Amino acid sequence: MRKIVKAKESFEAAGYNYEDIRRKRDCSIKQIYHKLRGDFSKVSWRSLVCNNAGCPRWIFMLTMVANGRLYTKDRLLKWGIQTDQACLLCKQANESIQHIFFECQYATELWKRLLK
Repeated sequence: MRKIVKAKESFEAAGYNYEDIRRKRDCSIKQIYHKLRGDFSKVSWRSLVCNNAGCPRWIFMLTMVANGRLYTKDRLLKWGIQTDQACLLCKQANESIQHIFFECQYATELWKRLLK
C-alpha cells in the first residue's frame, strides 16, 4: 500500500493526476522520469568526459577540474586552511586550477608537446 501511495505522490509531483494517466495510452516511465527530473542544460565539456578513452583517473581529474572541485591551495584557503599559496611546480604564482592547467610555465610546455 505504501508503494502505491508513493507512486501516486510521484505522479502528482510530475504534474499528472489520475485522469491524465488513465487517458494516456502511450505513457511511459521514461516520460514521467524526465518530467520529474526537469530540464538540465548540457555542459560544454560533456563530450570530453563521456567519450574519453583515457584512464579512469584522468577522466575523474578532468571532471573535478571542469566542476571547479579540484583541491588546490586557493580552494583550501577559502575553507580557512592556512597553507603556502605558491605553486609547487614553478613557485612563480599562487596555485589555482587556472594556474596549474593553463598559466604555469610547466603546463604551457606540456600543452605545447601534447598538441604537437
